[in-house]
Amino acid sequence: MSWLVPISAGYPLALAALVLLPLIWWLLKVMPPKPDLEIFPPLKTLAKVLKNDNTPHKTPWWLTLLRMMMAAAVIFAITDPGFNRDVKLDGSKGPLIIVLDNGWPSKRIEAMQRTTAESLITEAARTERVIYLAATSQAIATDTGPFDPDTARKHLASLTSSPVFADRKTIIANVISKLPENANATIAVLSDGISNPQDEAAFAVLDTSKMANTLWYAPPQAPFAAIASVKNTSEALEIEVARFGKLDEASVIAFDGKSHRIGEAKITFNGSEPSSTGKILAPIELRNDIQSVTIEGQKLSGATYVLDDNLKRRRVALLSGADGDLAQPLLSPLYYIRKAIEPFADIVTPRNLDLSASLVELIATNPSVIIMADIGAMPEPSVKPLETWIENGGILLRFAGPRLAATVDDKFLPVILRQGERALGGTMSWTEAQPVAEFPKTGPFASIPTPKDVTVTRQVLAEPESGLSDKTWASLTDGTPLVTADNRGKGQIILFHVTPQATWSNLPISGTFVEMLRQTIALASTTGQRNADGSKLSLKPWRIIANDGAIGPAPADAQPLEVSDKMISTLQNPPGLYGNEDGAVALNLLKSGAKLEPALVPMLKTKVQTQDYVTADTKSWKGPLLGLAALLLILDCLIMIWTKRQLSSTLKVAAALLLIGFIPLTVLAPTLSYAQQSDAKAGDQEAVEAISKTRLAYIITGNTDIDRVSKEGLEGLTLFLKDKTALEPADPVGVDPATAELTFYPMVYWPIDPDGTMPSKEALANIDAYMQAGGSVLFDTRDQGSASFTLNDDTSPATRRLREILDGMNVPPLEPVPSDHVLTKSFYLLKDFVGHYAGSPLWVEQNQ
Repeated sequence: MSWLVPISAGYPLALAALVLLPLIWWLLKVMPPKPDLEIFPPLKTLAKVLKNDNTPHKTPWWLTLLRMMMAAAVIFAITDPGFNRDVKLDGSKGPLIIVLDNGWPSKRIEAMQRTTAESLITEAARTERVIYLAATSQAIATDTGPFDPDTARKHLASLTSSPVFADRKTIIANVISKLPENANATIAVLSDGISNPQDEAAFAVLDTSKMANTLWYAPPQAPFAAIASVKNTSEALEIEVARFGKLDEASVIAFDGKSHRIGEAKITFNGSEPSSTGKILAPIELRNDIQSVTIEGQKLSGATYVLDDNLKRRRVALLSGADGDLAQPLLSPLYYIRKAIEPFADIVTPRNLDLSASLVELIATNPSVIIMADIGAMPEPSVKPLETWIENGGILLRFAGPRLAATVDDKFLPVILRQGERALGGTMSWTEAQPVAEFPKTGPFASIPTPKDVTVTRQVLAEPESGLSDKTWASLTDGTPLVTADNRGKGQIILFHVTPQATWSNLPISGTFVEMLRQTIALASTTGQRNADGSKLSLKPWRIIANDGAIGPAPADAQPLEVSDKMISTLQNPPGLYGNEDGAVALNLLKSGAKLEPALVPMLKTKVQTQDYVTADTKSWKGPLLGLAALLLILDCLIMIWTKRQLSSTLKVAAALLLIGFIPLTVLAPTLSYAQQSDAKAGDQEAVEAISKTRLAYIITGNTDIDRVSKEGLEGLTLFLKDKTALEPADPVGVDPATAELTFYPMVYWPIDPDGTMPSKEALANIDAYMQAGGSVLFDTRDQGSASFTLNDDTSPATRRLREILDGMNVPPLEPVPSDHVLTKSFYLLKDFVGHYAGSPLWVEQNQ
């Protein structure tokens, strides 16, 4: 807080303690008290014999002054004073306009901007100027003045950086329009140092007769970076990073929706290139889970980039015209399609068996792609909704089959088909099965290698027409189409001229089929640009990028986003994800090819002065004042010791040397950091000891014999682990499940005591939370020959007690250990598990 220019104080109210100085002076004057005088003549004789060790009746004035200075130094130190370098304005009395860039790049200089603005307000108050204050990333309706100094400070305190771009043109024009004619104003632009496409127009607004002087504040050219774009290619996640200043490299980290690290990449900048690209290599399954990418170490909204479903999984609806045959799943038309797209698409299937109703039901889920396997004529009720859905951006992917081959005049086909099917390589055919030709270089399958082992024995043929080659995405070696496509509005209709199961070709059982479907589905937008009825899609804000780059809940003033091809972040629509968990659209700050360039000083007709920001990291006087008080205290002690005549000279010298030894500490005190208040809590030392080494734990049952066996058994297991593995575990410990912090232990052994008391709700909740966090609990019923999880009446008391315990917990179904379980392959190939008894049954979580 600024209370006296150019001096500032952190706690100015502490100066009220100065009123205590007169009281301190009075106390020093009356102590020690004045001695009483008694006339006793024989004392004159004694005075000549005794040592002259008189106590003065009052403190010397210079010692009182020293102690008053010590008290004043402590009081001033409590106020945390400092010295600030201030700004100076010219001698005119015109209004002062402070325009502060508070867009996303200003987060890095927020403290400097605030300090400089406070100094400008203080100087304006001294020169009795009217103050206007505006931020370039605020709503146009926000009050910008005129303000008095106190109101201007309150308005400044309410300003924070926003995760959007600065709009200098609009804000400067708005605040200048409020000035009176011939205002002769001074404008101070506290820029964020980044150029803006509207800067030229903003400078033209500045060049008016109302401006007498322009102060342009430019921040230090500290380098930073921002993410311009992210692309999820077939091989890796490609991140384009734009840099500002001389930045050599940046580290980019990818996170999933639970803030787990998926991967990272080092991006190196060469020469004077404004941007560079890096790759995060990860399987497609992991890349589909990435929700955000962040530049490490930079707390800026531009350093965080969110990914929506357009870069991740598409919603794909599956529909088949064939009868369901669960007995022959490999012959199902949708079997290979489902297996191929499950890793990168969310699959939607209809609940209704009626084709007309099921198609309308699927369209209502707003999928990106609808895949139809061997469906002939479309039911009339679904024709119009399907047509509207395609024209608004949907992709209809169809596969041939006997039903489609028999269809006449189908409007939902990319080409006109000949009725019937063409057989190749059969016993009654003169032709041979045809392989697949090389994919066209300009088609969507250009990056897929030509399959050498895929052949087609049957297909539907397209009627020859002009432009057929332009609609062909893949063909056979004899030139007949294998895949054709045609645009319909914003969407597409695509046809595979073979069946999706391995009856007409072996394409569905090849890896090429997976890649072809992946490339086809990647063409679609997940949520589409419009609703199913054709209206524009409007999504509510869900997860928003804050000004420090963190992703969190949407603020209350964020508005729904109208999805389009030209979305930009604004105050109403800050960058982030719009939608919900089922589907979201990403809105990011920068676009591909964005450049971060330094802002140029405006060239105006009026006077322009380039200024440096006033830094907030001024030197505090708190340390030196406390050091001065300590020195005065030591000096006071030395004086008191030296004036004590009862002490011998040796003791005086020793005490003086001891006190002088503390002087270096008082000199170093201003440069030392003040110790922070300890935040230690009860149990911290135990927690440190628990995590310092890996150790096993067992549940204390209260039964001495059972607890002894548990301890000895785990001690033996610990010795075995030390001998047979690289792990060096510490001694096992017994824990109380109701109060212990179980996350410190990788495994907890729980012997079931049927005669013991039932565990409390707190204990069961603690064990349940431990297992939910990934911990393992080994329940031991210790009842060889009778343990069972069936409902037989001959279950042992320990088993019944275990059932009672598990009933109060969120435990999944159990099953005997399968032969292919990970436990059977740990260190050795195990056929059975030896416990207290050979052949004891072991139950584990059921693999669902």
